[in-house]
Amino acid sequence: MRDRLLSLCVIARDEEDVIDRCLASAVPLVDEIVLADTGSRDRTARLAAARGAVVFEHPWSDDFAAARNATLARASGRFILVLDADEWIESDPASETLRTRLEKSIEEALTIEIADRLDGGGVRRYPLVRLFRNRPEHRYAGAIHEQITPSIARRLGRESLAPPPSGIVAGHDVYLAARRAGRGKSERNLALLRRLAGPPGGDPAARYFLARELLPMVGGRAVPGGHLAEALALLEALAGEVGALPAAWRADAARLQAAALLAAGRASEAAGVLQARGDRGVACDLLRADAEILLAAGEPRAVEGALERLRRCFDRETRDAGPYSEPALAGPLARARAAEALLVLGRHAEARALAAEAASLPGGGAAPHLAAAAVERAEGNLEGALLRCTEGLRIDALDPWAWAGAGEVLLEAGRVEEALDPLRNAATLAPGWDRAEEALGAALILSGRFEEMSERFAPRPGGSGPGAQAALLLASAGRVSSCPLDRLHAEAPASVRRILGRVAAAGRHELLGRLAAGLSALRLEEI
Repeated sequence: MRDRLLSLCVIARDEEDVIDRCLASAVPLVDEIVLADTGSRDRTARLAAARGAVVFEHPWSDDFAAARNATLARASGRFILVLDADEWIESDPASETLRTRLEKSIEEALTIEIADRLDGGGVRRYPLVRLFRNRPEHRYAGAIHEQITPSIARRLGRESLAPPPSGIVAGHDVYLAARRAGRGKSERNLALLRRLAGPPGGDPAARYFLARELLPMVGGRAVPGGHLAEALALLEALAGEVGALPAAWRADAARLQAAALLAAGRASEAAGVLQARGDRGVACDLLRADAEILLAAGEPRAVEGALERLRRCFDRETRDAGPYSEPALAGPLARARAAEALLVLGRHAEARALAAEAASLPGGGAAPHLAAAAVERAEGNLEGALLRCTEGLRIDALDPWAWAGAGEVLLEAGRVEEALDPLRNAATLAPGWDRAEEALGAALILSGRFEEMSERFAPRPGGSGPGAQAALLLASAGRVSSCPLDRLHAEAPASVRRILGRVAAAGRHELLGRLAAGLSALRLEEI
């Protein structure tokens, strides 16, 4: 029997769909597998035991570090490898090569490379300390996004570590749309992080990770609506706490803050953040271009400048000051953004060609197809635009822009009933997103669903945005019933006018008259 040189430690709960993949990939490398089951109601524990794992129950206490440390305490190998249940070893040194290296190693820790699978075939890569000597002092800290590095550095009397790579690459597919849907992990993580973040001025690491959880990024942009305001408040507070975060996290926090400001329509402030702290390379340059185009207000020279910035991003090195490398930003996403800029300049043929080039590269998700859809829509080809949106949804079924685009095209084509479900999906994926809520409000009005409007856009805790308020006002006007709004958002009248513009575009003049009469009865004639 081989000396127990390397132990694999895993924690899992209800992971029957992925646990065998994880353990099977590690069997050729490790001498034992230790798995803590934190309350599975499926076959996770049985499948792990069938792979030869030592499985034990660890009652869940809202503390990932405690569960990790429970596995470390039971490991007997001289080194420990840690994987998540939804990770698997996809590339590694030959087993004996790794064992020989560990036998001769004087290092306390090595890194493995995590390769996050992204919709559209892209990969995001970053190193993590997941292979280290089995010592009682080496223990995880942090109830969520737990870290082993501080304890290793502390034992060595260092402030930080820069361990060498082990050669192991671990795949991770939790960010794929098919895996993101319906797993409930985001709600669990949010609850944990809110508790750890505490009041303003609480744990900066917890507040950074909470902001990341609150602000999903799709195609290099922040998803609008949702928890945008809460995330932005956290990031703005962190920006004033110099030295509160490690350098890589600070760089990422600045990128997130700029993305959140852009999603909130505050392009000038986003440009200021990027000017002062935007050192996340291509990731920040794409956001700079977004800000420049929004601030250009169609002025060709300014848009040309943004286009040139995007062209300089094509195929640039994406390893930057942030915590991970995202090659898709410089590949398909920079090209998709450039196609959007060309469309603003009226250069449709070039935009079409660049969007097609973007779609041919891996990792762009739905974004290249949405850029192509925008070209088709600008040229009046609604069927072509709908086809492009549908292609985007095949790649990422959770992209709110793709759902909104499909719904708006159907609405513009007069296919109101078909538009409803895509627009409902967009508004559900990005609650509080004015564009989606205005389009959905118009579709519900055109289909006569005023009761659904009243229910869907009822006032929310913490207040509703202008799109939701506008839809609720028009639902009340259509039903000639009182409106349950205490205070009107300053932008709500403009949102009402945009919804009514969609109704007018559909040629429903009798419906416009009914809504105008209803608004008058509500004493809202000024809208």
